[in-house]
Amino acid sequence: MLLYVEQVGGIEAVDRVLERCGMSDRRAELLDENHWFSYDGKIALFEAAADLLGDPNVMHAASSRVLDLNVGGGLKLALRALGSPRLVYQNIVRANAKFSGSHSMELLDVGPRHAVISYADLTPARRYHDLDCQYNRGMLARVPELFGLGPARVEHHVCGCTGGPACIYSLRWESGANEIRFALGAAAVGGGALAATALFDPALLPVGAAVAGVSAVAAAMRAARQERAVRRQLEVDAREQSDLADRLVASLQDLVSELRLDEVLSKITQNAQAAVVGKEFALMIDDGDGPRCQSYTSLPLSAVSILESWAHAAMARGEEPITVDDVLAVPGLARLAGGVEPAFGSICAAPLIFRGSRLGVLVALATQPRTFLPRDVDLIQSYAALAAVALANARMYQELEELASRDHLTGLLNLREFHESLTRELERCKRYGGRFSVVLFDLNRFKAVNDSHGHAEGDRVLKEAGAAFASTCRSSDLAFRVGGDEFAYILPESDAEAATAAAARAQAALAAMPEELDCCYGITVWPNDGPERASLLETADTRLYEMKREHRPEGPAHVL
Repeated sequence: MLLYVEQVGGIEAVDRVLERCGMSDRRAELLDENHWFSYDGKIALFEAAADLLGDPNVMHAASSRVLDLNVGGGLKLALRALGSPRLVYQNIVRANAKFSGSHSMELLDVGPRHAVISYADLTPARRYHDLDCQYNRGMLARVPELFGLGPARVEHHVCGCTGGPACIYSLRWESGANEIRFALGAAAVGGGALAATALFDPALLPVGAAVAGVSAVAAAMRAARQERAVRRQLEVDAREQSDLADRLVASLQDLVSELRLDEVLSKITQNAQAAVVGKEFALMIDDGDGPRCQSYTSLPLSAVSILESWAHAAMARGEEPITVDDVLAVPGLARLAGGVEPAFGSICAAPLIFRGSRLGVLVALATQPRTFLPRDVDLIQSYAALAAVALANARMYQELEELASRDHLTGLLNLREFHESLTRELERCKRYGGRFSVVLFDLNRFKAVNDSHGHAEGDRVLKEAGAAFASTCRSSDLAFRVGGDEFAYILPESDAEAATAAAARAQAALAAMPEELDCCYGITVWPNDGPERASLLETADTRLYEMKREHRPEGPAHVL
């Protein structure tokens, strides 16, 4: 509506319309195809436009230009993909549900060149308005034009505005086959005129030739108009297909440019909503324990829980999308229609498959039943395929990072990760306050294990020692292998007493091993023992050396 007002009266007219209907601060929302607004808001906008433009039939005029306005491109493309006006009218319930949660459309009858459609209020309030009725008639009439045909003729004898139970629209349109019949008829008329004049009165041959010529010209003109309409339609289709392809490519580039798994998971649902407007999305990832929601758009947590339970218990494991036209028909999903706010009426779930492996499923949710057109399902499936590639890349990158940050023998974090983690903890405490401690460990007499039993046995013992260090620290603590027989803890929000207790637990776990290992340790606490990393490590190493000297006077110092 705003685009039509701008086309007719300029941007100043749009400003005045928004001011009249009290929506001056909502221009961006009204131009956003993802945004939903109230039925009363729609009527207020229609009335303001009719009043400003001085046109009581403004909705007829606006709908006559809807195919030329840059709006609803995805819907137009989806409807054209159905192939004929009849199939569009058969899917009119889905098309209406994409944009209206207040009124429903129902197909009462359909044939090769006719359809009867009901438009009814879903609430007890019975909200019908003449401008809304105009809008429906105009939009329904435009359907054949999606395929290069003339507009449908609309009869409207039963109207909710005048007390009818609903608005009933009877539509008739001409099929493309009529153009062929017209051309054949014109040829027959022209040929008949020539044959008749030649047979009965040769003197009238010029008149017969004129009739034949007029018929031929009429057929040619009509055929030319049809050809131009079809060509224009093909050009529009090509542009919209190109726009859709550009959006998908841009989405893929955005996804694959990000390698952090958390960011990729978030972008998958955000970009899906940009590609398929008017829907909410949830991304379920299966890591072996069943599908779990890893990211979602504006969904209540109760809806997320319902989707997880349904996906875990009932979702097929095939490679094709699953469309549920009415969630009330599926026990596991019925609560989406009445047990959550906002409520949802239909879903489409497309699997994420990469190189034959099923990574998860992308679920689209619509507020109304029977919303997903075949084109929507194809688009969601295509986007899910792109998302699977991005997800697989992010997982591989995460695995490589894990390998780079872990010690290959013990599985503990390595020396590089120790320094990076220490730097992060320092920055966190300097910015937000708090404290932390570091414990450096050195195994006693481990060289004797290698000398007596060989390096293979030494590796086995180190692996068990690593497990002992990992098992005795809290979930918030970090354990590292920082050298041959040297280990370390970083203990957030821990003072010297807590660090000493952690070191004692590690000593006890080592002593419980069959080899009855022992260790020395040095503790340092920030900020007590120095403001920077170097001073902290120097303090910890000095204290470690002092403990080792008590065990073995000539023990070497260990500097990281």
